[in-house]
Amino acid sequence: MQKEMKYWYLKNFDLFSDLNKEQINDLSEIARFVRMKKGQSIYFANEQARRLYFLINGKVKISEIDGFGNELIKSIVLGGELFGEVPSYNFKQTQEFAEILSSEVIICSFHLEEFETIMQKHPVLALAFARKMTEKLQGLETRYTNLVFKDVKARLKCFLFEWANKEGKPEEEGLVIKNYLTHSEIANIISSSRQTVTTLINELKEEGVIKYSRRVITIPNLQAFAA
Repeated sequence: MQKEMKYWYLKNFDLFSDLNKEQINDLSEIARFVRMKKGQSIYFANEQARRLYFLINGKVKISEIDGFGNELIKSIVLGGELFGEVPSYNFKQTQEFAEILSSEVIICSFHLEEFETIMQKHPVLALAFARKMTEKLQGLETRYTNLVFKDVKARLKCFLFEWANKEGKPEEEGLVIKNYLTHSEIANIISSSRQTVTTLINELKEEGVIKYSRRVITIPNLQAFAA
């Protein structure tokens, strides 16, 4: 990829938007860009060196295979977000992998050690990265709190509420989400079963708080839905 294109992608990525030209150029020197198609996967355990990934556009699903061979969906990553390794001295081999959900994505990645070196050179990047990691940790804390203290229906509503806030588009009938997840995938994310999620979605439809199809999900009143 041409240097100018790398610069443009990095400058328009939220985490790097406040960096100056010199700082962006330093990142460009160590950045690796790749285009991937729907259905392709990145298996982190196969990487020879630890890498940190930044999703320029599109959607990916982060999953892990448990000891019984079942897929556990850990998160859905959208354009502008990061995934992969987190700087740590207690590194353990991961069985996580990222699967491409959208038709095409552009992913930027860095060797973790090289990225840490750049952060040491440019404290403004280290500060921005620390803020981003704080946001991610807060999101994880909220998810685990929901799993412990909320029943399945409440967890489903929380998930749909967060999904709508991230990806919903305002239209005349309400906030509309492009539906790209199956009932099984939603169940996996909220730690439930496909049958339970199907039943609960039908309940929410009967209550009039959502309109649901395989193509789109519409929430007429998001604030009432969250109550």
